[in-house]
Amino acid sequence: MLKAGALYFSIVMAFFIAVLSASLIMLAAHYRSAYLKELRFNRLLLNLDSGISLVLFGDDFSGRKLFDLFEENADSVALEKANWGIYDYSLVKSFISGDTLKRAFLIGKSDESELTSVYLSDEDRPLSVSGDTRITGDAVLPKSGVKQSYVEGRPYSGTKLVYGAIKESKRTLPALDEPMLKRLSSGLDKELQGMPWLGREDVSGSFFDSVKVYRLKPGAVIRQSLSGNVALYSDTTLVISAEANLDGIQVYAPFIRVDDGFKGACQLFARDSIVVGKGTTFNYPSCLGVIRTQSSGDEVKISCGDRLDFNGVLFSYEAKRSGLQTTISLGKDTRVNGEIYATGLVKMEKGLKVNGKIACNRFLMQTPQTLYENFLVDVDFNRKARSKYYLSSGIFKENAGKNKILKWLN
Repeated sequence: MLKAGALYFSIVMAFFIAVLSASLIMLAAHYRSAYLKELRFNRLLLNLDSGISLVLFGDDFSGRKLFDLFEENADSVALEKANWGIYDYSLVKSFISGDTLKRAFLIGKSDESELTSVYLSDEDRPLSVSGDTRITGDAVLPKSGVKQSYVEGRPYSGTKLVYGAIKESKRTLPALDEPMLKRLSSGLDKELQGMPWLGREDVSGSFFDSVKVYRLKPGAVIRQSLSGNVALYSDTTLVISAEANLDGIQVYAPFIRVDDGFKGACQLFARDSIVVGKGTTFNYPSCLGVIRTQSSGDEVKISCGDRLDFNGVLFSYEAKRSGLQTTISLGKDTRVNGEIYATGLVKMEKGLKVNGKIACNRFLMQTPQTLYENFLVDVDFNRKARSKYYLSSGIFKENAGKNKILKWLN
């Protein structure tokens, strides 16, 4: 009996020892697998960061590129770069065997060294300031300079004409980036036949996939939610309702009208006019741009109502100065955080505040009594008030700032 019990006890103990040993081996294998997985994941993250650095600080390119980072056929990154309105966007993938990580982002230009608040091209006439006007930052002005003036019985109230350096401007504004202008112009004259129609449903596009392109019906009114990698094209007038929820999309049309009270972030491009209603808000990074093409009418303009809150870039462009220059018109109590550029005129009313830079051929100041040329009355141009995190666009050719990530994309 004792021998049989001892044998039974030994078998039971051997079974438990085997189970314990197997469990320890399985646990060790699990931890080893988890360790290797974490190691591979961290290596993918490092390779992804290397790919992002190649896009931001490496040679400029467009299209797709594939890199073997260490030339060992083990660490590869795929880079893709393309235009998205006045910005570039990039898709970066790092992969090892079947494991892949990817990120997409908009690219902006850092222009911290650019301290210009006003650029007024030289048309042989001075700039006059009156009332509570303030120019904070460098001013690039005609040779005739800047002077104080009385408007509506009010003198200039500041202690300095410009709170910054004064430099001499040229006859023309600093040039814009020609390749980008050509791409935007081609979008305005794009052939729409065969393009799918936009329905009434909400649309969201991922920047990890191909762009979703839609054609708009004549007289279309956008009321739905549209976001991400989506581009809209129209060959007639387009209306954006205050009900619309737009986030990051592009729109191309001859005429665009934005209703009162709209709020969103988008890039709108027209070849004739963009009319923006009162009390609208464009979140960063937004863009309103009009470009005179061969198909444009006589009057190419951006017209904005009172109390506009705009964050981004407003620009108008024509290759050759016409008799009726392009115009950007801004209503009362407008606030712009970013940049205004007009190869023509900027028309404004009292209460305009620009936290950033404004450049044009001529100012038009509208008061209840009359219209003044190259007068500034109760407006505030303050380069220093713009956020230090603001990133500009590559459309401004003179901007030699560093590439930085403007926004992560989904």
